[in-house]
Amino acid sequence: MTLNDPIVLPKDILNYIPQRPPIVLISKIYKCDTESIITGFDITEAHIFSKNKVLTESGIIENMAQTAAAMAGFEAVVNKSQPRVGFIANIKNLEITHLPSVNNEIITEVKTKTQVMNVSIIEAKSYCNQALVASCEMKIFLQEN
Repeated sequence: MTLNDPIVLPKDILNYIPQRPPIVLISKIYKCDTESIITGFDITEAHIFSKNKVLTESGIIENMAQTAAAMAGFEAVVNKSQPRVGFIANIKNLEITHLPSVNNEIITEVKTKTQVMNVSIIEAKSYCNQALVASCEMKIFLQEN
């Protein structure tokens, strides 16, 4: 996957997601439109979801969910409103191939499969050093502001 420069930098990422430190698992947004988003997360040893020099399974799943939230947040910012809080309702076909090491970037791509009112079904894939880390389908509910 070839990436261009980020369209949202780490200093601005909190404008696009409702999460706050120490739970933030997105560092930048590389691409975003109404159907998909690509984010990056710089894995640090000090992060709450890092353990034994790798990003944990929980961290990978939360990164995927936050990437989906960032897509909704990006749309909210464009429409001059606040990003909404989302809740994972279901995870289907989760496959984690390996845990990425600290001091690497995990790249996550989320594509919307279905959107009905406040419910989205998304397909997520995460990569580190161009190798697939994890994939799944998630059902996410977005809370009204």
